[in-house]
Amino acid sequence: MEQFIQYLETSLPDRDGDEILYKFKRKTLDEMNDRYLEVSQRGISNQKVISDLVISEHPNLENEYKAFYNSATAAAKTKRKILLNVIGSAVYILGIVIVFLAVSFVTQHWGQTWLIVVDGILLWVAYLLSLGVKKITSMRRIFHIFARILLALDVMVLTVAVFLFTLVMIGFAKSWLIVIAGIALMFAADAVYITVTKQKLAIIYYLIYIPAAAAMLYIIFSAIGITAWSSGWLLIIFSLFIDMLIIYISIARNKREKREVIDAWKEN
Repeated sequence: MEQFIQYLETSLPDRDGDEILYKFKRKTLDEMNDRYLEVSQRGISNQKVISDLVISEHPNLENEYKAFYNSATAAAKTKRKILLNVIGSAVYILGIVIVFLAVSFVTQHWGQTWLIVVDGILLWVAYLLSLGVKKITSMRRIFHIFARILLALDVMVLTVAVFLFTLVMIGFAKSWLIVIAGIALMFAADAVYITVTKQKLAIIYYLIYIPAAAAMLYIIFSAIGITAWSSGWLLIIFSLFIDMLIIYISIARNKREKREVIDAWKEN
């Protein structure tokens, strides 16, 4: 109807070459015409009343268009990101191979320069895993468990890269401790993730991760001489006290919230 066209043109003036805007107007106009016919078949004969009713169902065309625009361009943005990542990955891998060959031929330290390729690939894998974590996190909460798995793998891949560097390039005799630290960091990363994304039953994971991380710290501190093997295990005992404190705080908070609900109910 002419009234619908006028409403669309007034709310969203034409912009030359804007194909998405044109598609939105065409789609909305078709919907409004279909809705007009639907309402007119229900016994209402006044055309102006029907037109006003249909128009009232689209009070904010600008917001509708923004949602339509985001949806229409999402696929194109995704394709562009994938293409950039594919090209960027190819250039990156080619680059680390060139650097590896150049450094190896110049230094003749082939027994060490292989680390350029290996650590370079590990960093690339860690980057891809981080993209997976970001993508899955944007999805429904039911899929977040997969993001947490990818996050754990991401931390361990980075840990292996650091471990190999300290072992091959620095020659740190106790570089295996980096792997132990990586496990503790994996627990910490997951704890941060479930806190930020407000996962259910997060407290259970806290109670598991704290003693586990304390056990990792016990091994690390004792191995490098910060604490003695005979007494460092007290870190684990201390972590259990922290667990009990968390449980106590959680129970007290739940009781307080329950009491507030009961009091509010009595007031009503």
